[in-house]
Amino acid sequence: MIKSIYPGAFSARLANGVRILAEEVPTSRAVSLGIWIKAGSRDDPPSLPGLAHFLEHLIFKGTPTRDAARISREIDSIGGRINGATGKEFTFYYVDVPAAGLPTALEVLTDLVGHPALLPQEIDKERGVVLEEIRGHHDDPEQVAYDLFIAGLWRDKNPISRTVLGEGKTIASLKRQQLVKFHRRLYQPENMFLVACGAVDHESLFSKAERLFDGKSSTPVPKRKTPHIKGGRMWHHRPTGQTHVYMGLPAPAVAEGDRFPLEVVNMILGGGSGSRLFRSIREERGLAYAISSSTNYYSDTGAWLVYAGAAPESVETILDLMQEELSRLKEDGVTQGELSLAKAKLKGNLILAMEANNYLMTRLGTAAVKNGELLSPDEVLARLKAVSKRDIARAIDRFLQLDSMNLTVVGPTKPSVVPTSNFD
Repeated sequence: MIKSIYPGAFSARLANGVRILAEEVPTSRAVSLGIWIKAGSRDDPPSLPGLAHFLEHLIFKGTPTRDAARISREIDSIGGRINGATGKEFTFYYVDVPAAGLPTALEVLTDLVGHPALLPQEIDKERGVVLEEIRGHHDDPEQVAYDLFIAGLWRDKNPISRTVLGEGKTIASLKRQQLVKFHRRLYQPENMFLVACGAVDHESLFSKAERLFDGKSSTPVPKRKTPHIKGGRMWHHRPTGQTHVYMGLPAPAVAEGDRFPLEVVNMILGGGSGSRLFRSIREERGLAYAISSSTNYYSDTGAWLVYAGAAPESVETILDLMQEELSRLKEDGVTQGELSLAKAKLKGNLILAMEANNYLMTRLGTAAVKNGELLSPDEVLARLKAVSKRDIARAIDRFLQLDSMNLTVVGPTKPSVVPTSNFD
């Protein structure tokens, strides 16, 4: 049965469990089509970090009826672009294509995701590619610093603390059967979403998908362990020219209403050149090039992050200023002017982003795969508009937990605010 999500957007569920979402954009001449799998790095087996990401690479290497060269030719012949990405909670594969190429794109994408050949020779070749990606990642000090921070952010070494890329030693020894088992266990219809946005007719899409998606879910999808943020202070010595500072605080899960006031608070604190942190640390004092705050929402939790990258000799001053701004936010809240300005910026960002079909597809796909709300753009704008100072105060009180904040510093010199011993 086809259901209307909001004007122009529809959903359906195939008999085998695949969920389909379509958003029609009458003025568009192109389509963004994606298949989303609820399987990311937090779903890697404990002994095989990086498995989900490695499989994403291998999906493009062919099926029993299409090799990689044919896949490229078919997508090129319709003027499309094909790609994929792996995150903490999902993997998705997508094609951006002119409207006339949608049937071909759908056929190719469903074949790739549903029937990867996983040939031994392709596994060995792509193993080298992924190992190079990991080496390049490790050569980036900011990426390494972020990985160290995330590894210590969550209690009990929760799987969400893993890097998406995994570890070189794991990739070097991965066997075909392990990839096949992971695909069979998590790439099941009940765990899949097909999302199309742009010049698409939803009824035609659902009809075509029903013919192309085969198989049925055979085993229960494993349950995830809910993560919880761990407070404390940590310093990691790295002989870098710049020191990286991260602060981690709790945030709501993706479906919680408090994410809207927190988004406004985050914009005020560190969301761009007009934010408090940017003005205080970069513009007024010139102490850092990079200074920002951001929010990460997951299916069952969230994290509110503050980041600065600066010269080692400036770190203690920056830490004092960051703590000062967080304390001021906790004690004094925000002004009406700040509230209005932040909401205007968030509104503008959304309106501009909505011009791209790929954004529409990613927005719907991310919400669906994370069990979030499927809200129309107008509903999102209305929720933002309704955020009041009382909502802001509630979000600050709930999430700005200074006593249990996680502080991680990565660089050549240990700041005095970080104790000598590491926290567990």
